[in-house]
Amino acid sequence: MGNLKKVISLNQAAQISGYTQDYLGYLIRNGEIRGVKKGRVWFTTEEAVRDYLFKRKIIKEKFVIKGFFSPTRTKKIIIFAIIIFLGCTFLASNLNRTENINRAEIRSAIDSDGEAIIIKN
Repeated sequence: MGNLKKVISLNQAAQISGYTQDYLGYLIRNGEIRGVKKGRVWFTTEEAVRDYLFKRKIIKEKFVIKGFFSPTRTKKIIIFAIIIFLGCTFLASNLNRTENINRAEIRSAIDSDGEAIIIKN
């Protein structure tokens, strides 16, 4: 008894899915949704409708991901990343080029005006 699925009409399936009854009948006839015809009326299950909606969502998300990583966009992303990397490397190398002064070699002195002077040996 637990394996019985709730059978619904296409009118109820249309309310669940947002598709029209005609389109749902078309999907059933093409085998995209499980369903049966009794007399002139098509029936399906809520599970079959939700499975179809889930599959459509997955296909749509895969398409979006493929579109995001299209060859042209991927090429632009790689070029942009290389430019950023080279720019950061250039800046970091210039920041490290400051003159390293050995503190033991530096002496402070005060001139006659009272200002500090650094004298290198």
